[in-house]
Amino acid sequence: MTIAFPFLTAADPAGTSEGTLDPLGLYQISDQLASELVPAVRERMIRIRFLTAIAVGTFVTEGLAEDAAQREASPYLAWEWHVVESIVRSRNEAGGEEGIWGVPGTVVARRAIGQHGYLDARSYLSTPRVFGFHGVYKRLAHHLGITNVHLGPGPAAERLVDAWARGRGLGGLRSAEPLIAKWRCAIEQALSTKPPKTHPRWAAADWLELAHAFMPDGAGSHERKLLRELLLVPGDRRLGALPDIWSLQKDVEDDAFAEETLHDRLETLDCSYVPSLTAIRAYEAFARSMQDAFDVLRHRAGVSDSRGFILTAIAPDEDFCTSVSGLDQKFSAARAALGGIGGGASALQAMFTDRFEAFEIPMDPGETAVALRSLHEKVQQDKSAEGKRSWFDNLGGDRIYVRHNYRIEQPVIQPAKYLHAYRGQPIRRFFKDLRKR
Repeated sequence: MTIAFPFLTAADPAGTSEGTLDPLGLYQISDQLASELVPAVRERMIRIRFLTAIAVGTFVTEGLAEDAAQREASPYLAWEWHVVESIVRSRNEAGGEEGIWGVPGTVVARRAIGQHGYLDARSYLSTPRVFGFHGVYKRLAHHLGITNVHLGPGPAAERLVDAWARGRGLGGLRSAEPLIAKWRCAIEQALSTKPPKTHPRWAAADWLELAHAFMPDGAGSHERKLLRELLLVPGDRRLGALPDIWSLQKDVEDDAFAEETLHDRLETLDCSYVPSLTAIRAYEAFARSMQDAFDVLRHRAGVSDSRGFILTAIAPDEDFCTSVSGLDQKFSAARAALGGIGGGASALQAMFTDRFEAFEIPMDPGETAVALRSLHEKVQQDKSAEGKRSWFDNLGGDRIYVRHNYRIEQPVIQPAKYLHAYRGQPIRRFFKDLRKR
């Protein structure tokens, strides 16, 4: 007789959401620290030219009404469908998958086009307002004045569209108006279909025309120059440390890029960054210890059979002990450093204390393992109103069973390496896309 373990019970119903990301709740604070250093830039930003696609889209969709009953088919999203579909349809002319690298939604778009020949709200991204290119880049577009809060044209939109048009050989914005009108007709037609979908009855040349207009690496010199100016602007629209991080890019090779080193150089460039960088380093020391210890625990506990693993049995593990050594001191250092960055420091410090206070006191490795399990369970429970499942099944007392999806090979602990990213990679990608050719 075969027995499946662990089994389902009334308290563990089939279909319970897993909650597969950020098992210790470490990301939120790192993301806020990154925003303190470089506001409006997000780690998911890969190709800067989507700012141009958004800018042109504000003119294409300007004045088109949004149907409250079709929020996932707003005019700007219908524009996004057409841009992404055109790039997917024309990927061979763009150099294949490498040529369209960094375009959100290409996998689902390719599937939809292959199955029924169009994109719509059902077949595109499940949360396009977050993961589509408008969702990813809208904060930066608004900060730079490319859009207003309603994703209409901002004060910088006309300049960017004019630079784009000149790069397309159109002589400027006025000469591009017929092309914008053509695309607007396609959007109107899409929105008039019930339910809305891409349906412009274009020939392959029309799709290719739209794709070439916004291919990630296709910006002309005028467009690249203006985008650089917008990113590096001083004054109220300055993007925090971005201009200084930008200035360090020319001396960095891709293979040698590391944010730890980048932050060392940034600190010598301008001492005003010291409080933020000190907070980042202190928080990363704490976060890395926590994550490494959690991963070692997952591995060790995951090799056990159906009888499970007693948490305190992790105590002799050398990697676990190394990871949690001095954790209380790292907690104190991180809490103090978070209080020294100004702005919303008190809220950030309070969040850190509230979430991780169990690690404020010295504990032996076995006690730390128990505390990690408790933290993980609380983080999972707090992820939604209904909560998410723990990665561990409790077998009573301190005995756990690691479910198969969350077992890992022997991890390599990395005590000197950041756990999180702090906008260095997006800025480097922007730099490479916009450098003079």
